[in-house]
Amino acid sequence: MPKLQHPVPPKALQGIGDIVVSFALLESNLQSLAWWLLQQDQRVGQIVTAELSFSSLRALVKSLYLARYGKDAEFESLGAIIRQCAEIEKRRNQIVHSLWAAGDGPDAITRIKDAAKEKRGYQSTFEAVTTHTLAAFATQIAEHAYAICRFTVEIRESGKKIYGPWDPPPK
Repeated sequence: MPKLQHPVPPKALQGIGDIVVSFALLESNLQSLAWWLLQQDQRVGQIVTAELSFSSLRALVKSLYLARYGKDAEFESLGAIIRQCAEIEKRRNQIVHSLWAAGDGPDAITRIKDAAKEKRGYQSTFEAVTTHTLAAFATQIAEHAYAICRFTVEIRESGKKIYGPWDPPPK
């Protein structure tokens, strides 16, 4: 039986794979932050975050931080981190949930996305994507995963008072 060959060159496949792996690291680092904010053992944190969508995980982290520390200067930093996570997820979903075809040159592929919406009806979207763009996005995701890790370490080492369930809520 002949082997099916798709039109995506190895370098583009590597870029898409790097995006998938880097996003998993980003999600894992966000889960680790949630585990810390839960103030339970890691196993409890794993149970709580295991089945959460990425959107729900972002909401959990932000809500837990607010409950533990209030709207301090780091809360603003966390808000920026969470907003960037949402943008990364949106672009990652576009990449992962698309059909890929040959592009205009050896370093380009075409992203194809079909949609049928109530307001617009059926539409096909075509986007030229370069292997450089894929690699740069994977790097951006990995750098953001590292930013979450740094944020977690800074919070853990800050010595700030953690508000518990019997404390008055932070301002």
